[in-house]
Amino acid sequence: MRVRQTVSACVGLALVAVSLGGCMPPSKEWTHPRIADPRKEDRQFAVDTQFCKDKLGPQGGEAERKATMDECYRRLGWQHKD
Repeated sequence: MRVRQTVSACVGLALVAVSLGGCMPPSKEWTHPRIADPRKEDRQFAVDTQFCKDKLGPQGGEAERKATMDECYRRLGWQHKD
């Protein structure tokens, strides 16, 4: 009886953990050294991403677009995570 309750509780916790895993924001490969709060950093990253996309306009291929976005992030103070 006790084992059954323990297994049931573990399965329930595992299901909750898996379902909440989708709620996490997508991980980004950039970090900003002057923004300590992760939530503020995520909000600023979204703002800066939109800024860079607006400045970028229609570009050529995917590689050229990524290089231009990377340069825009660097100019705004973002650094690649190691």
